[in-house]
Amino acid sequence: MSKKISIIIPCYNVVQWLPQCFLSLAKQTIGIEYLELIFVNDASTDNGQTWNMLQQIERAYPESVIIIDLSENKRQGGARNEGLKYASGEYIAFVDADDWIDISMCEKTYNQAKKYNADILQFNYFYCYNNEVKVFCKKPVQDEVIKINNDSERKTMLIEEKVDYGCWNKLYKTSLVREAGVLFAEHVIYEEPLFVYPLLFKAQRIVTMADAFYMYRQNISGTMRKDMKDENTVKQHAKVQLLTWEFVKRQDYFQRFYEEIKLYFLHTYFYETLYFLKCREQHISFELYKELFDVVKSEVIDYDKSIYEYLIPKQMKLYKLSRSGMTERLLEKYIEQEMTIK
Repeated sequence: MSKKISIIIPCYNVVQWLPQCFLSLAKQTIGIEYLELIFVNDASTDNGQTWNMLQQIERAYPESVIIIDLSENKRQGGARNEGLKYASGEYIAFVDADDWIDISMCEKTYNQAKKYNADILQFNYFYCYNNEVKVFCKKPVQDEVIKINNDSERKTMLIEEKVDYGCWNKLYKTSLVREAGVLFAEHVIYEEPLFVYPLLFKAQRIVTMADAFYMYRQNISGTMRKDMKDENTVKQHAKVQLLTWEFVKRQDYFQRFYEEIKLYFLHTYFYETLYFLKCREQHISFELYKELFDVVKSEVIDYDKSIYEYLIPKQMKLYKLSRSGMTERLLEKYIEQEMTIK
């Protein structure tokens, strides 16, 4: 039986959460026989507990479950890349092993994707606390079909940013992923943009759904939250955005969408990295600023000019100050006055 959706689940020391995640997958109303569940054990260090649990799952559902055991920890991006090698479904989805999904997710999203021949379908999600409290994500997502027939419509889609850069609140047509040749960044956090962003230049139809299907666990003691307090790991965000820039720079669409790509890169690599540190109450050193700006200068000659200047006044002030000669005092003043935390 051909599979409708391949779901890739990275697993690292997740015996506490995996049963809830797996049950939400096994109970999908679309029927588990139409799913390909690809669990990737990312070199867990729990004395084989995660791997043993995955073996039990595979024995219970051998026609629907694939398990992969990595000898080297590659973090979620690398684990997802391994899973992508095995995906044979019409669509691909991602679920983290400490999260879970509504039992109707696959059926409802697949039917909607098929109805409109979607290349990408995005849906909403809940923040979940202590397995009980669910807080609806308040991002302005509505039911919509975005048809992209020409460069002008694609530029509008890119600027409006109705599609975010997270990977697990979406379905992706497998043929689109193969055509685009995208993979996740490995051995880092913030790995998703390298996979998601380039797909936006290939997709012809994008469907968004206001319904929330994904339960995003907020684990206060989790690895991600600890990492966010570390400047070196926040810098991984910049690293991934530079990798994303380098990837799209090699593509045939780069010149056609240069202004839009430049807007995205400067915001995510330069401004957003500084902003993330401000949000996490971390000191923003002038040395880090110079490190980021040196890359900006080498990659983007016209970094202080944009046809979208009217949309990004705070960012443009940073870019223009950098052009005229940023000092440590000017940077401190800019951060204090312009980088207000939402």
